[in-house]
Amino acid sequence: MSDSTREIQHYLNQPLDALMQEFDLYAEQTGVMKGPGAAWDKIAPALKRKVCIEGNWCERRQDARFDDSTNIVLAVMSMIGDEAMRIAVPAALIAVILFKRGIDRFCGCAPIGAKKEE
Repeated sequence: MSDSTREIQHYLNQPLDALMQEFDLYAEQTGVMKGPGAAWDKIAPALKRKVCIEGNWCERRQDARFDDSTNIVLAVMSMIGDEAMRIAVPAALIAVILFKRGIDRFCGCAPIGAKKEE
């Protein structure tokens, strides 16, 4: 098991509230923003651009490899790596938070198998 896979599993095993608290601690230490949820709200638009638009999540998620939570988190990590480095927060932490909050909902994806409106 690689270091990044171990890190992902560590975060996947924690409740979302604990992950958000850890994210807030990182954000406060780097001076990004203080207060619960404030830092997340600040980076959410950049994450949406990286994952939903540039990463084309609503299309990519239909790949069979994304039936596994670790593969989903790895894919999201690759999309947000630059943003995570900019704010000095582990990409795995941000990616698991997105996963647990619901990436499809975050990106506004239609349910898998739903017909596209034309």
